[in-house]
Order: sequence, then C-alpha cells, then structure tokens
Amino acid sequence: MAINRRQFLRRGTLAVAGVGLSAERLVHTTAVTILKAPAKKVLILGAGMAGLAAGYELSKLGHDVTILEARARPGGRVLTLREPFDDGLYAEAGAARVRDNHNLTLKYIKTFDLPLEPFYPSNLKAVRFDQGDRREVPIEGYTDAMTQNYGGELGEGPQIWRKIKGGMDLLPKAFAAQLGDKIHYGAAVVRIEQDAKQATVKFLQGGTKHALAADVVLCTIPFSVLRRLELPALSSRRKDLIKRTHYDNVSRVYLQTKERFWEKHGLNGFAFTAGAIEIWHPTWSQSGPRGILMSYARPTEADRIASMKEGKRIEETLRQLDNVFVGLRSNFERGVSKCWSEDEWSRAAWGFVGVFEILKASAPEGRIYFAGEHLSPFFSWIQGALASSMTAVKQIDETAQVEIALK
Repeated sequence: MAINRRQFLRRGTLAVAGVGLSAERLVHTTAVTILKAPAKKVLILGAGMAGLAAGYELSKLGHDVTILEARARPGGRVLTLREPFDDGLYAEAGAARVRDNHNLTLKYIKTFDLPLEPFYPSNLKAVRFDQGDRREVPIEGYTDAMTQNYGGELGEGPQIWRKIKGGMDLLPKAFAAQLGDKIHYGAAVVRIEQDAKQATVKFLQGGTKHALAADVVLCTIPFSVLRRLELPALSSRRKDLIKRTHYDNVSRVYLQTKERFWEKHGLNGFAFTAGAIEIWHPTWSQSGPRGILMSYARPTEADRIASMKEGKRIEETLRQLDNVFVGLRSNFERGVSKCWSEDEWSRAAWGFVGVFEILKASAPEGRIYFAGEHLSPFFSWIQGALASSMTAVKQIDETAQVEIALK
C-alpha cells in the first residue's frame, strides 16, 4: 500500500528524536570501562544543514573535522535572498518555516540565541482562489487551504509556524562561525574512494585537483548531485539507490514593489491560487514602505516556470499576481527568480529515498557514512537534515568507541 509523507510522520514508524551526545562518553566492556575514544579524522562533504550540524557536534566530541563545500557560502538549500532588493529587504529562497514540533531546529536556534517571530501575519485578510471563486479570508482560511491541498503537515493553523527574524540563513551562518576554517569553500567533490585503511576524496578547488584522506567520510551531498560523481567506494546497490531516488523541484518568483499597496485594501499579501500556488508577503514584518510579493510553485508548475527565461518568469508572475492584488503592475520595481532544478549543487528542492529504503540508505558503507534531509521522514525540512545528521554523528562516534574497546 502506498504511504505519503504525512501518513508516515503520523504513524511515527521512523520518527527521529534528538540524539543525546556527550563529550564524556563511556564504553563498557567485560574487563574495563574506557573514557573518550581517540579522535577520528572525519571528512564531511557538504556544508548544508546536515554537514554543519554534524561538523559542530563531532568537533565538540573531539574529532578532527574538515568540511568540503562546493559553494562559496554555508547553508545549502537554506538561502536568504538579500539582492537585488532595496532597503534591507529579504526573502527566503529555500527553507522558510519552522514548525513547533521541529525540536532539533528549535534547539539550535536557541543554542545560537537567534530570535524567532511568527511566519504568518495575524491581521488583515488573505485571498483564496482554490474553491472556484475569489474569497478574502482570515489567515486561518489560508492555512485551511494548505491543509486541504497538501495535508495537515502544512496546515493546522498559522500559530504553529515561525521563522528566524533577520533571515533563515542566520542559522547556517551561526554554525559556520563556530566551525571557522574547518570549512573549505569552493571545493567541489568529484570522486570518493576507500580501502581497508582510509577513505579518500578528490575535489576541485581553484581549478586544481586535490585529495584528502580521512578515517571516515560523512557524505551529505544530495543524491541528485551525488549521482554525477565518481563513486568507486560504493556498491552497485548503493549507486542504484542514489540514481533512482526521486527529487522534486520548487520555483519561486519575487516581485519588489515601491509600496505595500495591498495593505490599504485590507489584504496581508498572502494568497492561495486555483493552481495550488502559494503567494507570500515575506516582508510583512520588515520595516519600510517597500514590499516583496513572491510565488511558491511546486511540481509540476515549478518545472513549467523553470523552462522559461528569467524575464518571462517575472512577467508572467507579475500578470498573475496583478489579478490577485490589483495595482501591482504600477507599483512593481524589480523581480528575480529561484528555480532549484537550475542550482548546480542541489539540482532539486528536496528528495526522499522512500519508506522502505530509509534504514538501508542511512547505514554506512565501509568508511562512508550518509546524512541529509533525503534520509529522514522529515524530508524537505531543516529538521530532517538535522535529525539525519545526529544519527550519523552517533554512528561515527560509537564506531570510534567500539574500535578502541576491541584493541
């Protein structure tokens, strides 16, 4: 029987709780109790949320961590757009919402003392087009539309959703500040090898090929990208799973306006269209007269938008939203889009290995370990990336303990 993500989460068959990690680890054997296994040299591939959290926790446990990141920034699919907008305005291109049961996400937000604020405005009206006519509704009506179209995971009332004030990218930046020069940017992995003694990763940085060896490698690269690399370290079965894991696209288009004119008409800038496209006003809590309206399209509409050139994406979104918020065209200043299928280091917005593959896909293969939102029932969320990374941290650290206990 087919099972969707909402059913999977409700059943809780693989729900991941926070993993308790302590620098004072105890390994019990029949003869002796050993404190703190020797440090492992750990090479982490990817400085998205899974890689950053794993690097942070493994470093705290005393392991020697190096992170290779192809981009020039941390965060992966946590990306806050600050350009080309004026007046310090910003909007999320990737992960944007934190739910009240995302315990690991909230834990690290609290650890780094990042401020939270409501994701949805409580005042003015949203617009719904998904039931055959235009209706202006309280924000609860908008989240009801989410429930009806996507299931309870995205609905269940506006009060359960929050965001980081100042931008979601403050979370990966906080991790990166702690990790410092352990992260090597502009380092694109091309090959992963291993033998009985070590794992070796070959990568390009500054146009030059390099190689690093480690006791273990933690791969957090999305399978949508990993399938393009040379992977002699992995079995044919693992490579087949990587190849067939399904990924979804998301496309977002942003329109900056010189005024938030819709508020004068009693509207808060949120809308749900007949095609199940979300419209957000991400700047509702930001200061200044200007604002941003953005569209959020999932498959297959996201793929249609991605097939367009940039100018046409903006023009079509402007035309569509002008019918929702009359007067948009005369207030429009500039626009930009983000299609995750075009991102060289993501190739999609999110993926999931599947209910029946998750345990096998999360298991290490020799010296190669795996983490990422695609390996969690909370796929597509920061929570999924963090939960998966905590599992990998526990696997790596426990392996170090077992090895010293057996000596």
